[in-house]
Amino acid sequence: MNRGFFIDVQGTLIDDINKEPINGACDFISYLNKNDIPYVVITNNTKENSDNFLESLKEKGFDIKNYIDPFCILKDVVKSKKIAAFGTDKFLEVLKELGYDLDFNTFETMIVSISKDYTNEDYAKMIECAFKTDNLIGMHGTSTYSKDGKRYPGVGAIMSMIKFAVNKDYEVVGKPSFNFYNKAKELINLDFKEITVISDDMIGDLLGAQDLDMSTCLVLSGKVRSKEEVLNTLNTNQIPKNICKDMNEVLELLKKGEI
Repeated sequence: MNRGFFIDVQGTLIDDINKEPINGACDFISYLNKNDIPYVVITNNTKENSDNFLESLKEKGFDIKNYIDPFCILKDVVKSKKIAAFGTDKFLEVLKELGYDLDFNTFETMIVSISKDYTNEDYAKMIECAFKTDNLIGMHGTSTYSKDGKRYPGVGAIMSMIKFAVNKDYEVVGKPSFNFYNKAKELINLDFKEITVISDDMIGDLLGAQDLDMSTCLVLSGKVRSKEEVLNTLNTNQIPKNICKDMNEVLELLKKGEI
């Protein structure tokens, strides 16, 4: 059976502090390319537009063939142009580049991305906006957000809080949504059951992948610092097939045909 890979970026290919390639990460991508193994680099990047972020990865030594992030499919999810948006200044600028009108008075959709600088006032403003529309969008479903060695609430955690506050459901653009994984799958023409997802986010990436019958590999080079942090919270059928220190260990398993 042909096998392919979905590979996360932050905490998996590049580290959360220096933004440099993690041990074995460039070699892993090179090995996939050399051996014609299908893959997609799947990231929840909302810091830069897709082209710029992909180029920055290539400048770090990643010869990436297939790539997707939430900006690539945002227009498929958010049709209305008037939005109330929360996130970093860079995120808001990209939204403007994509043709969205940021308007907290006459918006039709609320969009939330990540920021380590959110305050209670920001959360209060999100809740007030959420009461005014039924179109609630999380750019992705990350559990936690790692920055400078600290872990902050991810977009998934924030959207869960908003849902509890206003009793409204929300839609996710990036991982772990079906739409995002399905778009990635179309790039390599494989079934979900033929794909292994490699990520440092057990809750935000890998549980959703398992729901779609994908195999999973958790790496401990990012937001999860030890396997004990997550294993004790999982059911038996949720435990990932592989748990690796970093991409170098993943590469060794691949070479031995064990992943």
